[in-house]
Amino acid sequence: MMYPMPPRRLNLAARSLHGEDGFTLIELLVVLIIIGLLAAIAIASFTGEQDKAHDAEAKTAARSAQLAMETYFVDHRSYAGATPAELQSVQPSLADASGLNVVSATANTFELQTSSKSTTPVTFKVTRAAGGTISRTCTPPNSGGCKGGAW
Repeated sequence: MMYPMPPRRLNLAARSLHGEDGFTLIELLVVLIIIGLLAAIAIASFTGEQDKAHDAEAKTAARSAQLAMETYFVDHRSYAGATPAELQSVQPSLADASGLNVVSATANTFELQTSSKSTTPVTFKVTRAAGGTISRTCTPPNSGGCKGGAW
């Protein structure tokens, strides 16, 4: 004679966990590590882009200062006496220029410089020789927006 088996009883704690799916701690840690690596790569690339923008801004300010200096010459028939304040009155956008400086200004020559706000600051210079030749140099060479010492 066979007796029927009594039904199995699961304890309540085991029954409540049965059928629930989820992530293990290891899986969650792997996902967090991957997100951290991607964030580190993105932040490093954005820092480089910001430096490029600061260098481009300083170059633009140097070119604007050159044009303002030429306008100053038309008004005064000489570059002598030009100051950053005079150039800003001719070209108001130069008020935001970083490190704008009139290094020298004579009757027919001038030298201007601006500096970038990048992590490795670059100085951009515009020089006008007596013959009218314009040269654009930058320091330190091969750093940021300065390729080979010229721009």
